[in-house]
Amino acid sequence: MKLFEEELFPVRFLGFGLFWAWLFMVGLSPSPLFGNPLCLGSVPFELFELLMRCAVLTLSLALSRPIATNRGKRLYLAVGAIAGMAVTPLLLWGEGATAHSLAALLAAVAEVSLFLMWLSFFGAMRLGDTLTLLVMSYGVGALLFLATLIGGQGALVAASIAFPLLSVASLMLSGRLISQRGGSELFDGDGSALVQAGEPTGTKGPSSIFKSIPALKMTLALACYSLAFSLLSAMAFSGGAALPAGYLVEPVCIVVLAGVYILYAQFAKDAAKPYALYRAVAPVMGLGFACLAALVGQPAIGGGMVVTGYLLFEVLALNDYCNIVKANDASLFRTMAFGRLAISAGMLVGWAVGFLPDPASFTALAVAGMAIVLVTATLVFTDRDRMPLASIADDRAIREERDMRPSKGTALANFAVSRKLSKRETEVFGYLIAGRTTSYIAERLFVAESTVRAHVYNIYQKADVHSRMELMDAFDAFWSEES
Repeated sequence: MKLFEEELFPVRFLGFGLFWAWLFMVGLSPSPLFGNPLCLGSVPFELFELLMRCAVLTLSLALSRPIATNRGKRLYLAVGAIAGMAVTPLLLWGEGATAHSLAALLAAVAEVSLFLMWLSFFGAMRLGDTLTLLVMSYGVGALLFLATLIGGQGALVAASIAFPLLSVASLMLSGRLISQRGGSELFDGDGSALVQAGEPTGTKGPSSIFKSIPALKMTLALACYSLAFSLLSAMAFSGGAALPAGYLVEPVCIVVLAGVYILYAQFAKDAAKPYALYRAVAPVMGLGFACLAALVGQPAIGGGMVVTGYLLFEVLALNDYCNIVKANDASLFRTMAFGRLAISAGMLVGWAVGFLPDPASFTALAVAGMAIVLVTATLVFTDRDRMPLASIADDRAIREERDMRPSKGTALANFAVSRKLSKRETEVFGYLIAGRTTSYIAERLFVAESTVRAHVYNIYQKADVHSRMELMDAFDAFWSEES
């Protein structure tokens, strides 16, 4: 698999990477830019943002039909960009918990808007491209964040304000580049590059995929794994050893994960269907929690393993949402919103555990994390549940191959051009491929049979064949090559 065979790839994963870099700067607590700001009720910023994110996701689901319109998509992205740009000024120069709470709300609006629009966009890509774009976007975002971190406070402030706007601009540019390559523009009607983004009419809705048992189990597993992942924050609140420079852990783990995926994509027999990678999630996360429980004073290794395992499951699940949507002709926007809501709700519960008046001990939370991972891997989403997802991916591959195959009429025209057939020869060629006799062709074209035979002779000469069967074989081979 060639990861960078398309010119468009850099624009796509750079744009979504800008979103992730921004989220690393403003969405983590503590943050390298703001420290640990507190919102109303002395609630940590990230916890309050998760609460707001769940509310914004719920509202987006309720408004999915108007969002699906051209005006709705533009407005949704514009609001997201403006909200994202306003977070840093509010946190740096706003005073008190009220300003911090408003910043958390704006961060949630930006996070939801940009995430759902980018995922709706990625979901319209071909099988294999979606997962590659997701992983590489995460990796590019992590590298951008780490590079900005080296630049110091000024670079962080400037980047955290500019990146949301640049991410939206990249999304719109990607849509236009796709249009130039034969696709649809981002805002070119409801059949845009944001395919099925909450279709206003004729949609089957999210129930189409959530009636699927594998899809439902995967969503529950996503919520469970995100809960286990966010227990790291609860451990920090419990008085145990917090992750050193915690805002570095997730970006570094993402870079590692991107590197592993690149190796996998280069050597795997079928990188478009990476279902074997699901099996690594539970062992990696479980071993990470075991390390946290055994090595209380050394949380970096265990915490890094938990983060890596969770991120692996997240990108695999998001990729499978796209496959399931394609198979069921469902709403990609609404499906991704439900998936993001499952992630956010799980993280919210994990954070809330640490914020309880009497939180559990560090070791107890690590053991709880192991238990959640074990239950999820053995009861919620097992190896057997992954098999239908592989079948869905196979079906998607077949459908995409069929859809990408040019029509017979297009292939006939292209073959005629490639062999430099005249207009009349092209007409005769079409009848020959259809199996018509010279007398039939002569009657249809209002010419003598001798004229038709002369055209047939010229066609054979230009196509370098000696019979109708050879001509039909040559055309079939040409049609297959074009596919």
